[in-house]
Amino acid sequence: MKKFILFSALFALLVSATTIDKKGYTISGKIKAADGDTVILATIDYLSLIPLDTTIIKDGKFFFTGEQKEPVYRYITQIKNGVATELGSDLILENGTISVSLDKENKGAHGTANNELWREYTTQDNKISMKALPYWNVAEDSTQTDSVRAHAKKVIESVQREQLDYLVSFIRSHIKSGLSHLLFESYYQTLEPKYIEEILAEVKKAGIEDELYTTAKQKLDAMKKTTLGNQFTDIELNDQNGKSIKLSTIVPNNKITMIDFWASWCGPCRAEMPHVVELYKKYKSKGFEIVGVSLDKNKKSWIKAIQTLNMPWPQISDLKGWKSKGAASYDITAIPATVLINQKGEIVAKNLRGEELSKKLDELLNQ
Repeated sequence: MKKFILFSALFALLVSATTIDKKGYTISGKIKAADGDTVILATIDYLSLIPLDTTIIKDGKFFFTGEQKEPVYRYITQIKNGVATELGSDLILENGTISVSLDKENKGAHGTANNELWREYTTQDNKISMKALPYWNVAEDSTQTDSVRAHAKKVIESVQREQLDYLVSFIRSHIKSGLSHLLFESYYQTLEPKYIEEILAEVKKAGIEDELYTTAKQKLDAMKKTTLGNQFTDIELNDQNGKSIKLSTIVPNNKITMIDFWASWCGPCRAEMPHVVELYKKYKSKGFEIVGVSLDKNKKSWIKAIQTLNMPWPQISDLKGWKSKGAASYDITAIPATVLINQKGEIVAKNLRGEELSKKLDELLNQ
């Protein structure tokens, strides 16, 4: 990640609003010398524009009207000959009067509270980001000395930390705004526990009740429980034959137990599995056990993958995909993921793969 600035693809999310204007929204736009061209109001899905509404430019102006129950991130751009031009602007779509300029020298949206906050946030965030700009090429330039590159990377990390601090400070300062809700929804999955705690403290102080913040609290609790040195959290799910298996019945009987979070549809998981199978063969006799926790939904696909990939260790799943109770217990947001637990029930390592996993098992099982 080269910058901590917000990328548009992260914001195609529905968020809770603090107030709703029953009159709906009016977007009044300006653009020079483009009469007859189309303008689209779009959402962004993995960097692709998904049109939601269209209008035609007349006398250098365009308009959109509608009603928006909750603030969302949207993008407006000119379409010329069927292709989006560089004349575009992001905005927070919410009820009220929004003015948008697509002119090169004066892009942006004004008018409603969350759009003004968005401009404030992005202006300051970009100023911070620019501090690192001269150092990116240096950090990646193999002709530079190690010390020069190391200094450049240190500066970049410092700038990224400053951006992160500003993000959290901004969210806390405007906690009741739809924009803060949107920012938090976009980033809470990657925030450190201390930042989530700080934001949730402001939420509690403001008396806000919202499903997003409840989910974040659950994530925070899971993060705390699964830090290194803590006792493992038990998981009880059915195996592929419908038999209930408890993690707590396996951990005490092995020097090291690895929880392997995976799924049959996960390419990286399948690519990693031959290596895991080899490690299992190598260390099983030394007290190594694996418990596979699948994030599958389709039982047939799950069972077929177990057989195809030759995984002889216990496998469990509730077949709920990303809503897996086992995954939630360990704050799993990406797979493959691993958790190593010693015989005392202490978490000793997390998210190791490949050679790093081999080295750690060698260290733990050859003591």
